[in-house]
Amino acid sequence: MTAHDLLVHRPRLTIAAAKAVAAAAEAAAVAQKLRLVIAIVDEGGHLMLLHRDDDAQVGSVEIATLKARTAVLFRRQTKDFQDVVEGQGRLALLCIPNGVPLDGGVLLKSGDVIIGAIGVSGASDELDGDIGRIGAAILG
Repeated sequence: MTAHDLLVHRPRLTIAAAKAVAAAAEAAAVAQKLRLVIAIVDEGGHLMLLHRDDDAQVGSVEIATLKARTAVLFRRQTKDFQDVVEGQGRLALLCIPNGVPLDGGVLLKSGDVIIGAIGVSGASDELDGDIGRIGAAILG
């Protein structure tokens, strides 16, 4: 057995892919006249790209980044957390350390492999999520 046999080989998010996801999300936001912040993180939750539209609220920089990190670190869309809080009243989810249970954190995948996440903030939770899903969809 070689060292190669002992290692896992998996797809990774490239900066080119992160830029493409952000560009698709930005185009959708511009079409709806939204001023948003878009954050892209890798599979470990590390920031790869941050885009803040002119006149986007500064507070959304941290929220977009936290939405992306929440999605990737818990391996689910942040909308899932929001649905449980709102639908089942599980207020304990509000205590997730550095977690944001608001729509707008969307996983980025290559097949079934999570390679990162996009976080969007600056509009309503639903619109943030919609824009994030448009960006993520370009990866297939």
